[in-house]
Amino acid sequence: MNLVAVASWAFGVAGILLGLAALAAFRHPLLALRVMLDMFLAAGLLRLGVDQSWATIAGTVAVIAVRRLITRDLNMDFTGFTAALARAPRTRW
Repeated sequence: MNLVAVASWAFGVAGILLGLAALAAFRHPLLALRVMLDMFLAAGLLRLGVDQSWATIAGTVAVIAVRRLITRDLNMDFTGFTAALARAPRTRW
C-alpha cells in the first residue's frame, strides 16, 4: 500500500468519526450524513488516483449520486425553513 491508499482509508475513517461528531453536536442527521459523504467522496477520489478499476469508478460515482440527492434534500429543507420564517407574522414586543 502506498501513501495515497493509506490517506484514502484515513479519510474514510475520518468521515465516520466526523459524521458521528456532527450528529452529536448539531442533532441534524441529514447534515451529519452530508459531512460523512463529503469525506467518503474525498476518499473515493484519492482512491481513483491509485486504483483506476471499474469497481472503484462505480463506487465513487455511487457516492457522488447519493451526495447529490442528500444535498438537494438539505437545500429544500433549509429553503422551506426560510420560507416559513418569511411568512410568519412579525410582532413587536
